[in-house]
Amino acid sequence: MSIEYNNNECFIDGVPVQKIAKDYGTPCFIYSSNEIYKNFNEINESFSNEKRKVFYSVKANPNLSILKLLADMGAGFDIVSIGELERVIKIGVSPEKIIYSGVGKSEEEIIRSIEYGIYCLNVESFSELQRIAKISEKLGKITPVSIRVNPNIDPGSHEFISTGLESTKFGINLKNMVKAFSFANEQTFLNLIGIDYHIGSQIESLEPFQEAIISVKKIINELKKSGIKIDLIDMGGGLGINYKNNKTPTLKQFGSIINKTISDNDLSSYNIIIELGRSIVGNSGFIVTKAEYIKTDSEKNFVIVDAGMDNLIRPALYGAWHDIQPVIRSKEKEILYDVVGPVCECTDFLGKDRLLSVNQGDLLIISSCGAYASSMESNYNSRLRPPEIIIKNGKAFEIRKKEKIEDLFSREIIL
Repeated sequence: MSIEYNNNECFIDGVPVQKIAKDYGTPCFIYSSNEIYKNFNEINESFSNEKRKVFYSVKANPNLSILKLLADMGAGFDIVSIGELERVIKIGVSPEKIIYSGVGKSEEEIIRSIEYGIYCLNVESFSELQRIAKISEKLGKITPVSIRVNPNIDPGSHEFISTGLESTKFGINLKNMVKAFSFANEQTFLNLIGIDYHIGSQIESLEPFQEAIISVKKIINELKKSGIKIDLIDMGGGLGINYKNNKTPTLKQFGSIINKTISDNDLSSYNIIIELGRSIVGNSGFIVTKAEYIKTDSEKNFVIVDAGMDNLIRPALYGAWHDIQPVIRSKEKEILYDVVGPVCECTDFLGKDRLLSVNQGDLLIISSCGAYASSMESNYNSRLRPPEIIIKNGKAFEIRKKEKIEDLFSREIIL
């Protein structure tokens, strides 16, 4: 990771965190461009070739500067909304490097995607397939599609992020998939190019990925028997990161085992895409927050900080663990605290039972906030979204300004 201490002071890529907090205020997000470069290059070098490409999952972190950084390194982009589509187009990415996933694409989103000419739409249901076919015919354009199937692989992650099971809303189950592929294959205005799957998120072992490839190989063989040929396999993503000394595979190990399993199952002739988000940006990001109050007059001890679940909802939503450390280390005795925010909800916590030496006004840094933190923010309690800062070439650059009070109600109408 890009965080280090020098004389008990925290630095990110050589820049003192305390200075960033002073310049931009708290809370604020800080990202390491070095970490993003390192992660993307590691998977790109171990996986990519002429027929295998790395796409970035925009939902992990959609900041325009981060998208541009990844685009400049050659990433494609996996999107799930018209907003994400327009973000990627905004930074100058060719539509041919965009894949549109997601279960609830509206007519407007489908039309916009077809008009742009994106690489393909990943279809998640038979009714969606029918809608795309109808819209394509009306527009007089042939639309490339890939059909998402559920290989029914249990990735062993949290039930809320295990997306490849038949009990989830995602994809088409194995029982109905041939019907969907056959329908798509017969449509004049659909070009069936591939099969798509995504088994989950924060997966901490390689076996589920291997199982999924083996399962999809069987599906492809079954499709061939029905006279259906495809040339694209979209493997999704889901590789986990180290939040709390959890032993996750490296990106190099992931890329190597995926390539080996592809070869072992005679799939090397296919165009293959992997869509990674968390594993590329997750450990590149941090939240810096200030201790507003220290509360030791109840059954538990609390550090009440100025960041909350409106900035980082993962602990409240999933019970997720993020490392929390002081920006300036002290030799004072450490005490067991719950680190909580100012939002009026009992679930507004950022970390429970943390040993910290902290006083009112001190700064804390929360790690592994590069993915699913700023992208899941809200204005709950009419709180302002904080600034985002990226460290590049040893300097701090603001890549999103802090919201102003006027921004909160700029789109509201008083009757």
